[in-house]
Amino acid sequence: MAKTYEASEEFIRYQEEIASSPVYAGMPDLRNEDGTIQWEAPSNRTSGIHRDTHDKRLQWWKEKAATVGISTTENQWISKTAKCIHPTKVRPCKVCGQYMDIRYCYLSASLLKRLKKYGYDVDALGLSDTTSIFDLIPLLHDMHGDSIFGVLPDLLRCKAVPQITDVAPNIEAWIEWVEHEYIPNEPSLLSPGAMSNAPDRLDGFHSFNRCCRASADKGRSKENLSSYTTDRRAFEFWSDGNWITANKLMGIINSQPEMRIRTCLHDGDGGVHPRPCSADHIGPISLGFSHRPTFQLLCKPCNSAKNNRLYYSDVQNLIAAEASGEAVATWYAKPIWDLLKACVQSGDDALRLYRIMRDNRYNAMMLLGRLLADEEYLLLYSLLNLEYAEYTYEVDSINVTGHIVTADFTQTPSALRYVLIQKMRKVRVAFSSLKEYLEKENRNGYAVDFSVYERLYNHLRDTMAPANREYAAYREALKHALSSGATEADLINVISTMPDLNGDLSVICTKAMLQQVMKKVANVLAALWGDERYCRKLTE
Repeated sequence: MAKTYEASEEFIRYQEEIASSPVYAGMPDLRNEDGTIQWEAPSNRTSGIHRDTHDKRLQWWKEKAATVGISTTENQWISKTAKCIHPTKVRPCKVCGQYMDIRYCYLSASLLKRLKKYGYDVDALGLSDTTSIFDLIPLLHDMHGDSIFGVLPDLLRCKAVPQITDVAPNIEAWIEWVEHEYIPNEPSLLSPGAMSNAPDRLDGFHSFNRCCRASADKGRSKENLSSYTTDRRAFEFWSDGNWITANKLMGIINSQPEMRIRTCLHDGDGGVHPRPCSADHIGPISLGFSHRPTFQLLCKPCNSAKNNRLYYSDVQNLIAAEASGEAVATWYAKPIWDLLKACVQSGDDALRLYRIMRDNRYNAMMLLGRLLADEEYLLLYSLLNLEYAEYTYEVDSINVTGHIVTADFTQTPSALRYVLIQKMRKVRVAFSSLKEYLEKENRNGYAVDFSVYERLYNHLRDTMAPANREYAAYREALKHALSSGATEADLINVISTMPDLNGDLSVICTKAMLQQVMKKVANVLAALWGDERYCRKLTE
């Protein structure tokens, strides 16, 4: 017997929006006698007053197809009609509420496999079958630069689009081409966010989006994997540092032939360390360390075994980097890092610090969630380090010392529209991944009591109030652009006119107070250095 899923709040709102839309005017048997929406009209219904609803709706779809110029003799005519008339082209999932595009925008298993064949590290890129092609191309460019323009024609070639020529070698041209030429052909290398299901469903699409369809039908393992990816994105996008230069260097390490022959940090310890190596952040982003164009070389087994842990050698490396003037910790991790880094005298101590920093990160995410619930959109926006997107970065030199790889870059101001695309992507993914992280239940984090910093938190919001008043219109526009169903164009429009918040005194003072809040959290957690929660089984 099929499992019944309770509809998400987003899906319930969406149902009413669709039922009330003039696009679906005249839909037979739209509502039940009690006023509720009759969303489903299965063909196997053989009794009751709505037994003929399926057939009546099928006729409605045929008439609708005629009005938009689609012949019912065409293959997949009803699917084409559903996509053509849909008012927003995005819809939420019944299970999780995540909005996805109904068009062929998401990476298929075949494209993920092809990316691996071309030497791209799918895991390092954080790619999955819910990654949009509009995210893939900028991300590849972030990590591999203009070289991708020579690869994309072969990478994206398929039966529906057998030849790709005359696309200018820049991000704007490729995004434009994908939007208007590639996606409309419904290439096999991409998949839709929702499968067509007309006339069984009122809007013409299956209730489960791509994000949950497999798990809703076949268990939860895929959903758990997706949750892991979401968590990683939340940590990555809310971390400090130059994310663009870090991505570029990671791309070089993971793709250039001269880097792929270099050995693992642990080579010579008697174990097997296959090449090529991958780029390890040294200070895990997931613990609150910053994006830096500095990595150590680890073979994939060693990198996988390390996961997001912190080794004694990592701590020493990070302390040395700080001594040379580098900022290694994100604003929310710096207080706990400063309190405890000197306490790390062994591998066991490093593991203890890792566990404490993991709980510190949990509290930081809860703090960001509280700010989001209080609609502090401008403050959150100011934390995203968007200024790095305003430059283009050319690699001057790659430096390898031992197994540590660094790079020197020359930066020049960029006037390209791609600046807005990069900013839009970071804002959109940062906010959406934070929301998804906060919705996940049963997290095993140690929550510091809000009362520890309640007064400071309230003072923080009072300090931010002048900026919220001065930029009230931007705050509302940003709120709307991040709401369910808003388009990427809406968000780009907001970002293109947003003033420099980082130069506002209220914002500067409020961000300083945020770090004071995390100092309160750090004091609580540091006092638990000897607690069993952090000392148990230190050989793991």
